[in-house]
Amino acid sequence: MTEEVLWKLDVVASSIIEEKSKKQLVEAGVDLMFANALRYLYVDEEITDEGLETGLSYLEDYHAEKTRKDIEADLTQ
Repeated sequence: MTEEVLWKLDVVASSIIEEKSKKQLVEAGVDLMFANALRYLYVDEEITDEGLETGLSYLEDYHAEKTRKDIEADLTQ
């Protein structure tokens, strides 16, 4: 990772009360990007209900539920 990315991770870590490793921060970032990808793929009808549910099963329950709520909000606009 570049110095800039490491610095950004340090800034993120400083905003979290619990001690988090850079690995944990990167994994959390990947989960955020994955959830957003599922959201937009589903809203754009590029994945099925089954594909969405399969993807959501790889997220923590609270994150999967937030993604479902975001999708619901997108679809009711």
